[in-house]
Amino acid sequence: MKKTLLLLLTAFITLSCQHKELSDDDFCGTGDNAIKVVVHWDDPATQARSMRINLFSATPGVADYGRDDVPAAGVKQIYLESNAAYRPYCYDYNASNIYFRNEQNGETIEAYFSGASRATYDNYVTKAPYESTYSAPSGGEFYIHAWTTSFEVIANSPVEQTIDFYPRNVLRQFTYRVNNIIGQGNIKDIRGAASGMAATFVFHTNSPSDTRSTMLFGNVKKGYDAEKKCGYLEGEFYTFAPVAPYENWFTMEIYSMANKYHNASWNVSNQVGESMADRAAKLARDGYDILIWNDPEGEGIEEIDPGEGGSGGGFDIGVGEWGDEVIIEL
Repeated sequence: MKKTLLLLLTAFITLSCQHKELSDDDFCGTGDNAIKVVVHWDDPATQARSMRINLFSATPGVADYGRDDVPAAGVKQIYLESNAAYRPYCYDYNASNIYFRNEQNGETIEAYFSGASRATYDNYVTKAPYESTYSAPSGGEFYIHAWTTSFEVIANSPVEQTIDFYPRNVLRQFTYRVNNIIGQGNIKDIRGAASGMAATFVFHTNSPSDTRSTMLFGNVKKGYDAEKKCGYLEGEFYTFAPVAPYENWFTMEIYSMANKYHNASWNVSNQVGESMADRAAKLARDGYDILIWNDPEGEGIEEIDPGEGGSGGGFDIGVGEWGDEVIIEL
């Protein structure tokens, strides 16, 4: 009978502590002191969601609590060892296109974007030196609160102890617009890239990494501005942050109806710096974080070839060469 009860208790702990994607050796540890975990949202109606917690022991001889989930309601009771200290992390495990490394190591755990390769960018664009290319996240939200201090468990505390998390969205949005695109109606597809960005978020420091990376993104919109009497390209992309000092190149790649390829890159370091210093002022002045006036006769995107008999520039590439981005790291 005792053995049966023990097995039932073990099964209950495992089911209540294990996330469906956690490995068998990651169920949360048990202690003798009840602790209340509370996730606080600035706007619960739009932000509240299930969050993963991960507690690492800061006391020699005491095991990590490990990984667990807190429901969208934002409250959960856990048990930790008395007189022990833990480093608590809380993060959105189901954020779009964001992955995790070293979830069992409190000093090296990090969130990252998947590495990606794009044939046209690799072959035809002058890339920022030493930067790897990554696929920018398709969603604009990733919430995290990584404690940079330890939580001390007090034995026989006269008041209920709580671990409070205040998650914040650590993705940085950049909006952009490229004006004076000639022949925008002849565009079949458009892609973009932005260099000098962080593709990794380090939990231990609660900050983006300082490694420069290039974000590859799509979903670029084309249109015609009747007031300015010109075509334009616009959209947005997300990153953890630009890496200071800001050295950022912004690239547009175009595939035309005539199966021709066009690209241009602009140094937008000053604009990125202005947006980081005072985004409200930058948007009030320009309407975008990055605003470019294209010069078709200079170093910009030339007139887009309308097809047979047209006068546009660009050069032929195969459909396979344009292709899809290839994910090279998960």
